[in-house]
Amino acid sequence: MTKTQKKALLIILALLLVLLGLVWFAIILILFVLTYSITLRYICLIPYVFLKKIVTGVFLFLLLLSSTICIKLLAFDIYKIPSSSMENMLYPGDVIVVNKFQYGPKLPRSPFEIPWVNLGFYMNKNARARMKETWWDYVRWEGTTKITQGDVFVFNSTWNKDFILVKRCAGLPGDTFRIKKGEIYTNSIFFNSPETVKNNCSFHIKNRKLLYKIIDSLPIEGYINNDYKKRNFGSAMFSKQEFELLQKRNCIDSINKNIDVYGVSQEKLLKTPTSQWTLDDMGPIIIPKKNMEINLNPTTFMLYEKVIRLFEKSTVTEKNGAYFINGKRATTYRFKLNYYFMMGDNRKGTSDSRCWGFLPETNIIGKVQCVLFSNKYGEFQWDRLFKML
Repeated sequence: MTKTQKKALLIILALLLVLLGLVWFAIILILFVLTYSITLRYICLIPYVFLKKIVTGVFLFLLLLSSTICIKLLAFDIYKIPSSSMENMLYPGDVIVVNKFQYGPKLPRSPFEIPWVNLGFYMNKNARARMKETWWDYVRWEGTTKITQGDVFVFNSTWNKDFILVKRCAGLPGDTFRIKKGEIYTNSIFFNSPETVKNNCSFHIKNRKLLYKIIDSLPIEGYINNDYKKRNFGSAMFSKQEFELLQKRNCIDSINKNIDVYGVSQEKLLKTPTSQWTLDDMGPIIIPKKNMEINLNPTTFMLYEKVIRLFEKSTVTEKNGAYFINGKRATTYRFKLNYYFMMGDNRKGTSDSRCWGFLPETNIIGKVQCVLFSNKYGEFQWDRLFKML
């Protein structure tokens, strides 16, 4: 390929990236190509062959290292699924590829978040003392798409930024969100959850022998809890897809979702002063949106105080029925960030926004692209190799 052809190819690639909205990536690509070509041109001027080889080797190593860092920070990264909260879509032991192009890469907020570079800071005593601090303001570059309801993405947990979670987006900024009898509604519109979502259901067993035979022979997750008071009834944590399969095989019928009731165990849920919410009945709740203004009252104070304090970096206090923002009396509050409501597909086996609240946009890492490989149940799963979501 001639120099002219290479230049034309670079220009076409850069224009394509600009059209996709990835102007920042086009600039980085051009800078890498220019650095590579100009540096090699000057290296060729070195008269000593041995010195020329050393300088070339060092330069290529640094170029490869910086390329690796940029790819990990700005393009793609690899994570391991830590829990069963996303069964039957993702399983503990799955290693996933996360795409940062789609929502746009979040820039590091401290040098400890930069691969390889952080090693130098770990060795510095003064820097280590600031390891948990935020050094730089939140910045996210433009991506190719916006987050939509139903997306599965990776994010830093709200209580420990080093703890990584994977959940499904159930509600977007500004949505009026509600869970009614285990079903999700946003802005009064029913959200048809994917068939892989698991729920605890009771059912009538028509043919017990056939039921267990099918469960043993087909890729069905979960187990049967027998109801000994009702001989022909049982309950199980299956997905809608699995229940439909068993029903088609004529071994179960009369399927009913087991709905949570209010009790002491639900005290840790998101709540208001008067609510009796459960995992299956919650809301309506307005998910905070950037520049959205709320009136301060007992309900909004209980719902949003944590968000305002931890992620908006403001203090909201109540005294004798009056509210104060950063020490100044206020009747309203305007949000600075967008927030999301996240839920696990394993609805009764997950801790999600129903418990720990709204997810700030600052914690989002990227969208799950595919399963790189899987060690589901401690065994390598060939059918999940490079499995797209």
